Amino acid sequence: MSATDIQAQLQRASACLQAADGEGCRAICDHLLTSRPDLIPARHLRGLAAIRTGDPQRAVEDLSVVFRAQPGNGHAAFWLGRLLRQADRLDEAVAPLEQAARHPEFEVDARYELARVLSRSRRGQEAESQYRRVLERRPDHADAAANLAFLLERRNRLEESADWADRALGLDSGNFMANLTRAVLDRRAGNHGQARDRLESLAESCADPMNRSVVLNQLGQCLDGMEAWNEAFGCFEQANRLLRETHPLGQPVDHGSYGLGRLRELHEWLTTERVDHWSPNPHARASDPVFLVGFPRSGTTLLDQILSAHPDIEVSEENELFDTVRARWVENGPLTRIGTMNPDQLDSARRLYLEALRERRRHPERAVIVDKLPLNLAYLFLIHRLFPDSPVLFAVRDPRDACLSCFFQSFDLQGAMPYFLDLRDTATYYDTVMRLAWLSRERISNPVHEIRYETVVRDLEGSAREMLSFLGLEFSSEVLAYRRQARDRTIDTPSYQQVVQPLYTRSIGRWRHYRQHLTPVLPSLTPWAERLTYPCD
Repeated sequence: MSATDIQAQLQRASACLQAADGEGCRAICDHLLTSRPDLIPARHLRGLAAIRTGDPQRAVEDLSVVFRAQPGNGHAAFWLGRLLRQADRLDEAVAPLEQAARHPEFEVDARYELARVLSRSRRGQEAESQYRRVLERRPDHADAAANLAFLLERRNRLEESADWADRALGLDSGNFMANLTRAVLDRRAGNHGQARDRLESLAESCADPMNRSVVLNQLGQCLDGMEAWNEAFGCFEQANRLLRETHPLGQPVDHGSYGLGRLRELHEWLTTERVDHWSPNPHARASDPVFLVGFPRSGTTLLDQILSAHPDIEVSEENELFDTVRARWVENGPLTRIGTMNPDQLDSARRLYLEALRERRRHPERAVIVDKLPLNLAYLFLIHRLFPDSPVLFAVRDPRDACLSCFFQSFDLQGAMPYFLDLRDTATYYDTVMRLAWLSRERISNPVHEIRYETVVRDLEGSAREMLSFLGLEFSSEVLAYRRQARDRTIDTPSYQQVVQPLYTRSIGRWRHYRQHLTPVLPSLTPWAERLTYPCD
C-alpha cells in the first residue's frame, strides 16, 4: 500500500470517528495495521474508536503504544491517563497525565484527572496542588472545587474545606461531592439536624449505588450522633448491603493473605508446630522494627499519632511490607519450611522486608521505626521468625465495640475489609483472628505490651509513659500534644476525624446502644470479652 493510499485510509478512519462511527474507524485501522503494525496514527485512531465502542482494554493497549512512541502526543496521553484512572491503574496513569498537562489544550482536564489519581493514591498534598492549579485557570470548575473541599476535610482543614464546598455549591447547587462534604462538615461541627436533612435529600436523589452507600454511611454516623440508634443501624446496614451487592470488591476472598480460609489453615498448622524447635535466627538486631498490631478499630491509629509525636519514633502506616515474604515462605509451599529456614534464607527474608520498609521511611534519622499494620496480628509467628526480639505493641479494645465500629466504618474494600460489610462475618473474623493471635502469643518469645483503648482515652499520659518505657525511650511531653501534629498529617485511615479531637470516652460501651442488633453475634464475642476481662453484663 502506497503512502498516498495509507493517508487516504487514515483520513477515512478519522472521518468515521468524527461521525461517531467507531466500528467503521476500527475496521479501517485493523486493515491498515495488518500490513503496517508500526503505523502510529492508525493505533491512535483505533484506540479512540475503542473508547467509543466500549472496549477500554483495546483503547489502553493502542494508546499505550502511541504514548511510548510519541510521548509528546498530548491527545493520546490524556485519554490514556484517563482510561488508566478509570481502570484503577493509578500508578500507570500519572506519567501520561503529567505529559498531557504540558499541553495548553489539555492542561485543565489533565490536571483535574491527575488530581483525582493522586488523591486516590493517598498523595494528598500533591493532589491539592493540582486542584488549585485547575481552579487558577478555571475558577468556575465546580467539580474541582468540590473535590478540593472533600480532600481538605479528609486532611482536617475544616475552614478551608467549608469555603471550597460553599464555592462549589454556588457554582452548582446539585454537586454531589460538595453536598456530601458540606454535610460531613455540619456533622463534625455538631449541626446534626442540618447534616441529616442534606444527607436524606442526597440519599433520595442518588442513583449510583456506590455514592448512595457513602451517603447512607454518613447518615448513619449523623443519626448515631443524635442517639437515634435503631435508625442509625438501619443506615449502616443498607450502606453495607449496597457495597456487598454492587462493589467489585464487595465479597471477601477467603484465601487471600488475610482471608478466613488462610487464617484457619495457619491456626491448624500452628496448633501442632513446635516453634521452640525452629532453627535459630542469628540476625536479630537492636535496630529491628517495633510492630504495632491489633484488631481494626482497636485504637491503633490513635497510638500511631501518639508515637509519631515522639522525636525519636517514626511510624510506617499500614503498608503491606510482608507481602513478598508471605508469598515466598507462607503461601507457596509447605509451612514447615518456616521452621527450617537456614541463616541465609532468614537473612534474605529479612532483607526483603527491611528494604521495603526503608523505601517508605520519611524520617530515617529517628532511632525507632514502628510498623503499624493492625492485621499483622494474624502473623505474629512470622514477625517472631524474622525479628525474634522485636517489641510488639498489642492494641486491645472491647470486642463488641471493636466489631460494631468495623461494621459502621467505610473502609477501602481491600484485603480483609469486605468481611466488615456483614455483622456476622465481622464477628466470625474477629474470633478467627484472635484465636490465631492468642495461639501465636503463647508460642512466640517477642516482648509484648498490651495497650487497652479504654485506658488510653482515660489516662493518656500514664499509657504513654508505660508504652515508651516498654520501648526503652524517655518520656517526651510532645506525645501529649499529638493532636497538633495530627492536624498537619494526612491520615489514611477511617479514624482521621477522631484523632484530631480531644480524647473522649463516649465510644466505650457503645455496643450497649445496639445490643438488640448484636444479639446474633454476642455468643462468639462474649467469650472474648470475658477472656480480655471486659464487663459481661
